[in-house]
Amino acid sequence: MYKVPNQSSASILPTSGASSPTYRSNSALGRVLKSRPIRTILMAYVGFCALFTLKHILTYQAKPEPIVYDHYELQRTYDPEEPYSVVSNLSSSVILSKMFTFHTPDITDNIQPFFIRSTSNPQPDDITLATFILQDELSELAALVERFPGPISAVLHIEHPSETSGTNNPLKRLATMFVGNPKLRQQVDIHLITTPQTHRQATVLQQANLHRNLARFFARSDFVLMLDSDGSLPVTNVAKSFKDYPQWMEKLRTGNVFVLPGFNVSTTTTEGGLVPALTSANLPTDKETLLKDVHEETVVLSEKTWKRTIRNVDYKAWAVQAGTRL
Repeated sequence: MYKVPNQSSASILPTSGASSPTYRSNSALGRVLKSRPIRTILMAYVGFCALFTLKHILTYQAKPEPIVYDHYELQRTYDPEEPYSVVSNLSSSVILSKMFTFHTPDITDNIQPFFIRSTSNPQPDDITLATFILQDELSELAALVERFPGPISAVLHIEHPSETSGTNNPLKRLATMFVGNPKLRQQVDIHLITTPQTHRQATVLQQANLHRNLARFFARSDFVLMLDSDGSLPVTNVAKSFKDYPQWMEKLRTGNVFVLPGFNVSTTTTEGGLVPALTSANLPTDKETLLKDVHEETVVLSEKTWKRTIRNVDYKAWAVQAGTRL
């Protein structure tokens, strides 16, 4: 037989004087976190984050309400006429080289905008005649100011003045014309291009769009009438016609383009060469006279064989409409 010991006689609880059990971590991370320097650094970091967050919260609360501009319009900072323009300090050659990137420096470095500026100040609603004048056809300017009473923006392309002397110098002839003609001084802005003679002919033949764009760009009104440099003359007051019809002006303001029909004066061959059937003084200025001249074939519609032109102008429909205005 075996004797079972009395369990009550042996205490299973720790007695006084015995050490209590403790948890001891054997990992390296635990030992590091329990070190005093690391705990000091962590407490400092937590305190810094709390102060930094509090500072941003207080700054946001003290921030003024944003100002909302419902109808604010940005200024045209590229407008050279305004003192705040960022392009005011750029030379014209740099600006033009950026505008006409496909043209050589021989062209863009020799463009002089407003070589001659007219004495008038066109209004925004005026219609400016934009054209290109050859140096051998300066007399066309005098004819234009007689036929067109409004502002004119003309590009003149000449050989370099130093290569032309005497009375053949186009700048001297131009100055003489302006001195003797007050209408030229009042109406015409001249934008000058000077290139060496070896470049000029190729430039005139190949870059006509450059001349048109320059004349249009430097026009001092919102609307322009493009006129080719082929001796064409306006026989009616185009600006007055548009101002007499407010609905036309409204279409212009909304970005519409009007195509005006052109007519050519017929010529006859003589021993002295080609002779026009009508002089500039006898050009028709009303519908009845124009229809009569077309019937007699002294005047013909420009590009009459170009179907697109006929369709856009629709001369036949216009001819039978009532009214006497061109």
